[in-house]
Amino acid sequence: MSIERRRTEAVYAVIQELFADGKTSVRPGDVNAVLRERNAPMGTWEVRAEFSLLESEGRITCDPDTGNWHPAEGSSLQDATG
Repeated sequence: MSIERRRTEAVYAVIQELFADGKTSVRPGDVNAVLRERNAPMGTWEVRAEFSLLESEGRITCDPDTGNWHPAEGSSLQDATG
């Protein structure tokens, strides 16, 4: 697995955890906070880029009115959040 793909999957894993913990939406800063706690910090722009990639893959979607990110319809995250 490439470094880029590992980074994408690491961000997605944190997003999955946040939704599993009861969050109904996430923002890049939420993921950054978790990564910092784990001594694996990333820049906000890097996480935001990963969000865009995950959106293009149909895994998450952004609400343009709020800027909050939610599970995409039919994604595995959708089951976790109801």
